[in-house]
Amino acid sequence: MEISQGAYENTAGKYDNGIGALLARPYMLQIAGFRGKVPMEIDKGEYVVKTAENEFELEQALRLRHDVFIVELLGRKKLFGIDIDRYDMMCDHLMVVDKLSGACVGTYRLNSNLYSTDFYSESEFHLGTFPKLEGRKLEIGRACIRKDLRKSNMMGLLWEGIYAYMGKIGAQYVFGCSSIMTTEPLEIALAYRYLKDSGFHTDELGIQPRKKYAMKVTPAAQRVIDLMGPEAIKQAAGKLIPRLIVDYLKFGARVCGEPAVDKNFRCADVFTVLDLGNLNNSYKEARFVK
Repeated sequence: MEISQGAYENTAGKYDNGIGALLARPYMLQIAGFRGKVPMEIDKGEYVVKTAENEFELEQALRLRHDVFIVELLGRKKLFGIDIDRYDMMCDHLMVVDKLSGACVGTYRLNSNLYSTDFYSESEFHLGTFPKLEGRKLEIGRACIRKDLRKSNMMGLLWEGIYAYMGKIGAQYVFGCSSIMTTEPLEIALAYRYLKDSGFHTDELGIQPRKKYAMKVTPAAQRVIDLMGPEAIKQAAGKLIPRLIVDYLKFGARVCGEPAVDKNFRCADVFTVLDLGNLNNSYKEARFVK
């Protein structure tokens, strides 16, 4: 199902090949010629889960990302209403498309080492021995869902798409940066302590944040956490760790190394890795709660 021009007009404004359209949307020069690498389409009743096929479908995903990450999260707007960076053209973009309106209501960015050697995670983390593990790897990120659909099973649809995509490329590992929405060192340290104490953490791969993103926790803050005790730490961490990360861990993922603090997006990122061999069917019931 390629999104029709009519549906595109309904969701992103009338498409025009003329110079006026180019002046109105100059970013089209950046994404011109985009073609999806791995064609995929899953019919899910009201929705279609698919990879973006061309620049017009990619634009819809970038607009949704802008609405969620730039407007909703950061309280800002970019001039042309899209969220784009240097990784987007080298990636596939998973979309959930509403059949009735043609609108993109959910998206995930997919970057496989089958097609790329450049990953967003490397901008924040030293990846240790992870790149040397045998098996194809798929970096996922920029997950977002339209606000009115977040308590539906939309996240489950996206994960179903990711699972199908992994099968198509023969991937063994899914990895990426998962965000905890705080930059307060004490709160980050609390969440990290809980992840370590609960068995969701490993240092085996030698993954650590780059110096620019490394977190500094004072001895006084560590003493505060030590005095809290396991139950208080669990309760505090439960308010900080988003459902998306909880679901990753439930699927079988593990957090590697220490968190990285991303001040641009006002969050702390934890590097998560999921071995496909550990994935269970709970991904089908996943929810995205922001």
